Amino acid sequence: MLTHAPRPINKPHLLPALKILIIGMGLFCWMGPATAQSKFTFRDYGAKPKLTPPDEVLARGVLLEDAKTGEVLYARNPDEHLLPASTTKLMTALIVYEKLGGLKGSVTITEDDTKVEPSSIPLRPDETVSVYNLFHALLIESANDSARALGRYVAGSNEAFVQMMNQRALAMGCFNTHFANPNGLPAPAGTHYTSCADLMRIFRAVIAHHELREICEMKEYTMQTASGIHTFHNHNRLLGYYPGMGPAKTGWTIASRHTYAASVTLGGREILLTLLDSPNKWSDAQILFNWGFAQKPSEPAETTTQPAPEPAPSGLASASPAYSPTLGIKKKVKHSISSSAATP
Repeated sequence: MLTHAPRPINKPHLLPALKILIIGMGLFCWMGPATAQSKFTFRDYGAKPKLTPPDEVLARGVLLEDAKTGEVLYARNPDEHLLPASTTKLMTALIVYEKLGGLKGSVTITEDDTKVEPSSIPLRPDETVSVYNLFHALLIESANDSARALGRYVAGSNEAFVQMMNQRALAMGCFNTHFANPNGLPAPAGTHYTSCADLMRIFRAVIAHHELREICEMKEYTMQTASGIHTFHNHNRLLGYYPGMGPAKTGWTIASRHTYAASVTLGGREILLTLLDSPNKWSDAQILFNWGFAQKPSEPAETTTQPAPEPAPSGLASASPAYSPTLGIKKKVKHSISSSAATP
């Protein structure tokens, strides 16, 4: 006979736990796993970028410009002689394209064309390859054999083409540039160099040609040669990742470290960047493009309205305008840093 009420036994209630589990699974399914195709987010800066100051980039040479106005948004040692690596191929592409009047013709490959280090297609002596294919290999795969083949094709020899490159550099006002080969592979000290300002001039000239611009922003390209079927993937890791990424050319050697020329267009505004001697161009480029697009574009320089000039007498040229149509906007430097403050 019990003299007291028995202690109740606490049975577990499964219903609340089951509800929590169902809600958790629903949230997981709704959010879904991240995929490779997910949109770019400023991972280091949050949803609204907290800008990293451009002085924190590690490249020794930098030039960031507004493509339309030429306004310098940031500069670091823009005229210093630095190694260009495979951004050399921008000059190679420019000269060959203009000499041929486009992507015309075919090239019979010689054994000398193939004597290069990777990256290469690779080409085989005596095969014939279209200029169209060689240009895609040059600018997407950064194929060194393609650079030699195209240069020899238009100049007769590799040496003659290098002379052509240096003459064109001087004609463009690239006084801090000298080439020793058409692909940017290591050369004797002091014979192969450029500057960020000169590389910017060359890059602008290249992307002014619509066909070359398209190739420089192509993600991949497949071609067939005597050595097989080859699919090339653009070396620009920010293509398809950083929003608005357009045409670009990458470069790297042990001596040069990372080199880069690139364009990004957002909201109808295009910004151009050249980088030389960087330990990490991907990080540097994102910091600089973020900075550039955060800067308010400058208005065109105001000019005083002048009365229309009287017609010049017959046989005499009219007076030159105060500003050239292409140089009418004065450049403003938003931010610059001298060589003494550059990161080694």
